Amino acid sequence: MRRIAACLFALLALAAVSATAAASFNRGVPVGTFHGCPRDPRPLPPHLPSYELGVRTAVLRFVRTGFLRFAQTPRSQLVGARVLKVLLVRQWLPSGWIKQECGLTVWRRSIAVAVYFPRLDKPHNPIGHCNACAVLTFIAARTIGDWTVWARY
Repeated sequence: MRRIAACLFALLALAAVSATAAASFNRGVPVGTFHGCPRDPRPLPPHLPSYELGVRTAVLRFVRTGFLRFAQTPRSQLVGARVLKVLLVRQWLPSGWIKQECGLTVWRRSIAVAVYFPRLDKPHNPIGHCNACAVLTFIAARTIGDWTVWARY
């Protein structure tokens, strides 16, 4: 029964994020973004290792704070979240909504960060294993102050 409840909870949390994104799109904010495309993203240093730690830290901080509010998920579901991969958006998503909705500059200067949520990965789920339930990709860009996590894919 706990597993079913956990799975249903995870699906409700994802639905809440999707509903928020859909409502945002209706206000002229692209679907998937939290507050729209970032304004004035800074150029990225030429080598990933020079900024990888900073963007990982910023995304995990966002997961524990901002995303907690957007997803309306209990903190316990986010325990153990960890970064799996950090990629340049232009290498990870060579075309698509970011380039179309936010423009080439944002697309070139954004980072994709895949985050794994072990508490949402239920291999013995009675309705079947959900590969996509436990990993979300967040999009971040360097802005004037620091890294800004601006979207979820």
